Amino acid sequence: MGAVGALALSLGVWAWGHHTGGHQAEANGKKGAMTSAGVAIGLGAANGIVAFFSALGSQVR
Repeated sequence: MGAVGALALSLGVWAWGHHTGGHQAEANGKKGAMTSAGVAIGLGAANGIVAFFSALGSQVR
């Protein structure tokens, strides 16, 4: 939920910076949007990553 909120806030800052000509705000909004999107992807893939390494670890003898 936090990643979705951060993404929405960052997209708002990005849009506000773009429309007002605030290049620093636009850059910070873009950076925040990319970071929060990456976090959301990582959280979504966490189950598959853990399952992969668990299966790999069970093969060690």
